[in-house]
Amino acid sequence: MRNFLLVFVFFIVSCSPPEPGTEAWFKEKHKELLKANPEVVLSLEEFKDILTSQTLAMSDDELMEKHGIRFWLMEDNFLPSSEDSKSMAPVYIRTLKQCAANFSIMYGNMEAGLMYGEAITGLDDVNEMSKLSDEYVDHANYFATRASEIHYSLTNESAEIAISDEIESIQTEINTINSDEKFIELLDSNAEICIMVRNQNPNNQNYIFD
Repeated sequence: MRNFLLVFVFFIVSCSPPEPGTEAWFKEKHKELLKANPEVVLSLEEFKDILTSQTLAMSDDELMEKHGIRFWLMEDNFLPSSEDSKSMAPVYIRTLKQCAANFSIMYGNMEAGLMYGEAITGLDDVNEMSKLSDEYVDHANYFATRASEIHYSLTNESAEIAISDEIESIQTEINTINSDEKFIELLDSNAEICIMVRNQNPNNQNYIFD
């Protein structure tokens, strides 16, 4: 029965291009599964686990395309217009979550470098690694906070836990890239755009995190 469910879930996913693993996206796909087969007893969390395990099998290039913000720039609806900012907000929130995940990984890389004497980038200057570690964790917290704030301003619903889960999901996928060269390329490319986003954010402020 479980093999059938895995095949069936794969069929559903393969029929349409995978979108970022937001909570709303998982719920929509879960509803499609239950509607297609009402006899299936599969919770949303179990369904998410199955889809996540399938997503992790993506190639390095596919993961780079999925999580590379430069690819998003090719989309006509990447940034909201002043006239339609509310309807475009989910795309912007998606960018903020991607940036939070990106800098979280970069922070982890620097912390690992401090522990082992050399970062994955080849950097071995302790002072520089410590400086970058502080900078990266500040960016990670900033983008996660802004994503939560914008979500709350639109829905009046707190989103800290949901957004935290999505950021963790993005991190998990990026960390499965096998090629160190592509891994670093993706992180650096995203970081450049994320910093630009932060600098252009009207609420670009330094939050104080405990």
